[in-house]
Amino acid sequence: MKRAVALVTQILMVGLPAWAAEEAQHAAEHEAHGIPWSSLLFSTINFAIFIGILGRFVWPTVKSWLKERHDSVVAALEAAANAKAEAERMQAQWQQRMAQLETEIASLREQARKDMDLERERILAAARKTADSIRRDAERAAAAEVRQAQQALRAQLVGQAVRLAAEATQKGWTADDQQRSIQEFLKQVES
Repeated sequence: MKRAVALVTQILMVGLPAWAAEEAQHAAEHEAHGIPWSSLLFSTINFAIFIGILGRFVWPTVKSWLKERHDSVVAALEAAANAKAEAERMQAQWQQRMAQLETEIASLREQARKDMDLERERILAAARKTADSIRRDAERAAAAEVRQAQQALRAQLVGQAVRLAAEATQKGWTADDQQRSIQEFLKQVES
């Protein structure tokens, strides 16, 4: 089929110009007769063949190129629409985040303030506990020192009583004197 079309095309390309030249000469001779129908018919047939060749061989390539171009433009438009929608979605998301940023900052500040108050209370409670412990230890130490001082005082009083008793026995105290002296000493120690 392609060989036949190529053969017809070659014949027409070689034969038609020769026939056209003959017709042009013939038309020049008969120029005075009116409309050159043969020349007009030849031009019309030649144009029809040209359009047929274009339609048969060139138009499918042009048509496929136009379809590919259309598809690529449609795909590019769809991709641009998707990218625009995604950008708008991200913009709305960031605007929402920015709107919530102030409330989030205020919330974080409030939480930090609460945490600081809790930490301050914890530290104060620990300080009170430590102060109470130190006060109890001081009271215990003071009580122990008071007991030691009382014991030392008693020991000193006992020592004086023994010395006084020894002196009294040396001076010749009677048993009643000694009893009275011991009673007085015991009263002094108890108070």
